[in-house]
Amino acid sequence: MTRYVIFLLFTFIVQNSFAQVPVEQCGYRYEVERILQRQPNFFIWQDAYYRAAMDEYNQLQSDKRDLIVTDTEYYEIPVVFHILYNNANENIHDSLIYNQIKELNLAYRKLTPDTSRIRTVFKPIAADVRVQFKLATVDPNGNPTNGINRRYTTKTTFARNIYGSYTTDMKDSTKGGVRAWDPVRYLNIWVCDMEYPNYLAIVYGFATPPTGAPNWDNTGNVTKDTNDFESGVVLHYKVTGKKNPLSPLKYTEAKTAVHEVGHYLGLRHTWGDGTSATGCSVDDGIFDTPNSRYSNSTCTGQNTCNDGAGDKPDQTENYMDYALDGCAAMFTLQQAYMMRYVLNNFRKTLPYRNISSDTIQTPLPVDRSVKVYPNPVDDASKLNIHIQEPQSLVYSVNITDACGRQVLYRSFTSNQVFDIDLSGMASALYFVIIKDASGQIISKEKIVVR
Repeated sequence: MTRYVIFLLFTFIVQNSFAQVPVEQCGYRYEVERILQRQPNFFIWQDAYYRAAMDEYNQLQSDKRDLIVTDTEYYEIPVVFHILYNNANENIHDSLIYNQIKELNLAYRKLTPDTSRIRTVFKPIAADVRVQFKLATVDPNGNPTNGINRRYTTKTTFARNIYGSYTTDMKDSTKGGVRAWDPVRYLNIWVCDMEYPNYLAIVYGFATPPTGAPNWDNTGNVTKDTNDFESGVVLHYKVTGKKNPLSPLKYTEAKTAVHEVGHYLGLRHTWGDGTSATGCSVDDGIFDTPNSRYSNSTCTGQNTCNDGAGDKPDQTENYMDYALDGCAAMFTLQQAYMMRYVLNNFRKTLPYRNISSDTIQTPLPVDRSVKVYPNPVDDASKLNIHIQEPQSLVYSVNITDACGRQVLYRSFTSNQVFDIDLSGMASALYFVIIKDASGQIISKEKIVVR
């Protein structure tokens, strides 16, 4: 797809809109409308970072690099589930939370058996996002936790009416909800009742996308930024966890959370939230998701937009469409890159970044030691590298940012302290990769410049 997204401003009447959509409607459009009320230029900002991310992705694909740090890096996000219950059914069992985390990890690491559903035409672009989720082990006050926070609520539902409209009271401790744990350190997931009696439509989940707007004022009950205490994901209690005994048909595979976390990490719906009349003229900003006119809630192999040469069918197996159970099985390579881009730029304090050591070919000899210090290091200080061994040899050091881009390259000799001036370097996470003369990686360290 060659078009960048052109979103329509949402002027629909909420009740009528919800009455016309299927019950599996997520609340993304409503959340975006709430943002637009405060920041009409949100789409301009969002489009700009989509273009920047895709340009960066294409550049990295064309660069001939001997090491792509992000190929061995993965992100681990601490999660807290806030269970809000008014009755025993809503107070879902711990086992459903555990298997929900498992399903998130299987989906985001491309390990789910459901990948067998992916059609041949899309298998080459199905991606390991390299994002993992882990229940928090320490609460904001430093106390041990299992990552499950249960609270009784007097609210019988957080839905407003039979058409699927909802409140965000589940995030407000003064309105029957619970305040988020520090949103720059945790992914907050609220689990509550989103069902209105005798509903015609229901929102099973919604998420706050990153806004990148730190200068918005703090008045009003709207999503403002990634450090706002509304930031996170909300799930209906009946669709939380795999094989939830209360799940309605088509919602037993715990895919709603996979979809909503995708929004939280910056993804749009695959059809760009266009209408039947305009769908082929709007886009989700991701080039390897084929253009589609509207959402698909079944696993039918439809092709609603003709993109000319190389045209592909609608990607109904994508987690960001509405065809979930029985169909959803993949994120694309560029969707995966977009989510990591968001973590590196807009939610960069949230995950732990880990690098596997499988590219370090052999363990260090017993008579060689490598020290990289101090860590963290102030931007006005120097980073010291010291390799101690029986003879003096030449090594190279490559410092890259969290996206794998080289920011510094130097050669040095062992058995003396080699210092690198970091003055002027932006405060961020970096990787220090040390190689010997043959090009073998002997050390890979994470450092924080502050």
